[in-house]
Amino acid sequence: MVQKKDIEKRIEDLQGEILNFLRDIVEHESPTSDREAVNSLGEKLKEKFIKYLPEAKTYGDEYSVFLLRKGKGNSIFISHIDTVHPIGTIKINPFRKENGKVFGPGALDMKAGVVALYFAIKIVSEHGLLPDFAFLMNTEEEEGSSHTRDYMKRISRDYKYCFSLEPSGPDGKLKTSRKGVISLKISVKGRMAHAGLAPEKGVNAIDELIDQLSELREWISVREGSFTIGVIRGGEKPNVVPGDAFALVDIRFEKEGFSEMLNEYMNNISPVRKGAIVTMNFESFVPPLIPSLQQRKLYTRLKNLLSGIGVEIEETHSAGGSDASWFSRWGLAAIDGLGPSGEGAHSENEFLYFESLKQRILILTYILMHLKELTP
Repeated sequence: MVQKKDIEKRIEDLQGEILNFLRDIVEHESPTSDREAVNSLGEKLKEKFIKYLPEAKTYGDEYSVFLLRKGKGNSIFISHIDTVHPIGTIKINPFRKENGKVFGPGALDMKAGVVALYFAIKIVSEHGLLPDFAFLMNTEEEEGSSHTRDYMKRISRDYKYCFSLEPSGPDGKLKTSRKGVISLKISVKGRMAHAGLAPEKGVNAIDELIDQLSELREWISVREGSFTIGVIRGGEKPNVVPGDAFALVDIRFEKEGFSEMLNEYMNNISPVRKGAIVTMNFESFVPPLIPSLQQRKLYTRLKNLLSGIGVEIEETHSAGGSDASWFSRWGLAAIDGLGPSGEGAHSENEFLYFESLKQRILILTYILMHLKELTP
């Protein structure tokens, strides 16, 4: 029987290696939009993990999913290696460890989760206890996984349990439920005219857009969703009635069926102004993560396992989206938030707590050592 104290000592001994690995992949910047950068990081990580997970496949070309596994098993660990940060952000938020915090673009969301799994695999392998399982790295999660989703769905059919390495909630809590996320584009085509000489001949696209946004906000509010206008554009000059305008809107929701209701709303919109043309389209969509009976059983087994080694872990609800929500929709029991905790995800001050990363390595080590018990 491997003792907790022995694992903790091994993690302490590996601290320098852990930081160096994290530094290497954080400094390898990988924004979703830079396909060469994010795919080359995937290849680098594939070569790192293949020592322990020798069956490696790459799905897709420009938008790739990297899958590594040992044997078949019934469990898959998932991650994404793309970030929201453009190339050059490393100069603004350079990789560094200060006062127990590790900074860097994408360090928290979610490259540290990949590092945590790697060292858990390394430690379990040193004891000859590595089980059969799969590890998936997605390269476009931050933009909704629209290109890679079909690959992931096909892969998901071989598994029953999903462990996501996204950052944890506050105080290391696991994320067992999530809101759904929709990015919506609203476009208006009006008619340009001189604002002084003949405004009546124009159709003001911006005014129409404002009215449409107001109606949509009220519709979403009644259905207990949240609504944020993130981008709005329109017009050319103040003395011209604008002929075009658009907005990008972030919508968060919790109820199954919300997206179908929104689709119906979109299909029945009508312009407020005669002559205006209004269109609404989903830019991206992630369903809510709704706990299933199998997920509740998995969470209880995991909680009991960790409690047995003195690690008390709780659960939380997240407003953010994740690929775990898709795996849950496809029928897997999904536990999310197995990465470390930190603050400032998606900001220029992103960081994780190094002690949290060490604890996550410990937790993932125990999960791997007892995977067959957790996932019968």
